[in-house]
Amino acid sequence: MKFNCYDVLEVQGSRYVITEKIKYNEIIPKADQEQAYKAKPSMQKSPGDYWHEYGLEAVEGIDKIWVTIEYNDNEWCTVSRTSYRKRAPKGFTLHQIGLEKVVAVDGDSGASVGDRAGYKEYQLPCEGGASVFFEENWFKGEKMFAEGARVPLINIRLCNDAAANAISKKKRNQRLKERLKGIAMAIGCCGALFMICLVGGDSDLSWHGIRGTFGFPYTAKEHMHDTSVYYTKMGSDNEYVYTSSLDPVSTALDLIESLDGDIKNEGESLQEGREVIVFYDAKSAYIITNVDGQTRVKVCEPGKLTPDEQELINSTMKKTHVLDSYAYMVRQRDSGGREKFLNIHNLNEADKAYMFNR
Repeated sequence: MKFNCYDVLEVQGSRYVITEKIKYNEIIPKADQEQAYKAKPSMQKSPGDYWHEYGLEAVEGIDKIWVTIEYNDNEWCTVSRTSYRKRAPKGFTLHQIGLEKVVAVDGDSGASVGDRAGYKEYQLPCEGGASVFFEENWFKGEKMFAEGARVPLINIRLCNDAAANAISKKKRNQRLKERLKGIAMAIGCCGALFMICLVGGDSDLSWHGIRGTFGFPYTAKEHMHDTSVYYTKMGSDNEYVYTSSLDPVSTALDLIESLDGDIKNEGESLQEGREVIVFYDAKSAYIITNVDGQTRVKVCEPGKLTPDEQELINSTMKKTHVLDSYAYMVRQRDSGGREKFLNIHNLNEADKAYMFNR
């Protein structure tokens, strides 16, 4: 389960908006100051394990909470609040210890990519889960403490109604304007005038949209690094192979959305169990395949495709324009989503069930 900055969530019956999102990786202690965070394997995550921590503000009131979701836990998450305690309450026992590194940050956060901290998690089992207490020792000189509880993920719900969408848009634009003010002060009056015009127009006000305006668009590779859907990667700077936890078609739709629909030369072969989907953006080729029940995504420069991959593209692809049509809807920022796409595209019931009822 993943969320984005400015999504509105219902957490145990109350509504909150996400204002920051931090991705952590578990790393191996190396420096002297990190050795205190070594423990027996049963009390440590594996190197490379990752999780997302979301900072949320109450839609009504001043409450702020943290929701932590690990990539390999589909049933539980942790909901916590900043604590003024400096040690775990009586009865809590050490549950986990390790070393974390910040690898991605979005939203209004005090964390920076590359920050490292040693952490300890204490738990007290109770009916329906466990109470938790966290201690984080940031090596830049700060200690932080939090306490809360393990909560079933079914108690976390993404809100998509009109009120939630209005709150999300308001918060996103508010944060963006704060950023633009800082940028304007740095680049002078000419830059300030440009930014004011940008905010006043119909431009995409997301931070990714602003990057695109300056010629630095958010890439699909960044998207795959930022989300827990794509949990492995191999290769060099110009050639990546990812494993996706989604099926091939859902993976393709997700990547098309991350590219704002800017794809071309799409083709697919959707024989169940042997799916192959290919498309290109301005710089890269994307090959999505089903390999022994796992969805693999290769991203590379077109000129670096192997002869076997080129033969696969040439011999098995058929162009149905189905994904091209969805990409067109994404480019037009059509808010109807996949349901509207089904209504306007002539798919038979079997295709609908296969492609969209995942």
